[in-house]
Amino acid sequence: MKKKASIYIFDTNIFLTGIDINLIDLEIYTTPSIIEEIKDHRYIEKNRNILNKINAAIETKKLMVKNPESKFIEKVREISKKTGDFKALSDVDKELIALTLELTENSNKNVKMYSNDYSIENVCSELNIPFSSLYKDGIESKINWEVFCPHCKSIHEAEDLNKTCEICGSKLKRRPKSNIIY
Repeated sequence: MKKKASIYIFDTNIFLTGIDINLIDLEIYTTPSIIEEIKDHRYIEKNRNILNKINAAIETKKLMVKNPESKFIEKVREISKKTGDFKALSDVDKELIALTLELTENSNKNVKMYSNDYSIENVCSELNIPFSSLYKDGIESKINWEVFCPHCKSIHEAEDLNKTCEICGSKLKRRPKSNIIY
């Protein structure tokens, strides 16, 4: 029986480890936004060698750069609100998870996300997307977060993280729902 092919999805932090993707004999995908993060002018000198490896991988089709369909981005937005990770994830993070979800649903290959970001891992866990981290431990269990006011203890919507509580004026924070202490 023939083994199913694999697709790896890489987050910015995986590329920044300096890993040479040209030596990996699997399909690797990322989004254009991830490449733009690596090209950020503040880090261009530091990341020049990494960008050279990425450009070579794109030219030889070792690295595929693709935008996810909008319906998958919307699904990730919904799930990240449910888990409480909505504000902890950037739009770039949500796009990357959406691309992973799209490839998982639309290909007959094993798809795996590589990231060192706990919120990305948490949303992937909720979506039943296989994930792994490099050079650090990943999450041990899925967490559903809630946004709350540490002063008056009121509960708020996930997208209100870091805003000001309308009741008492304190900065809103997040906590695991299972650790509610009053």
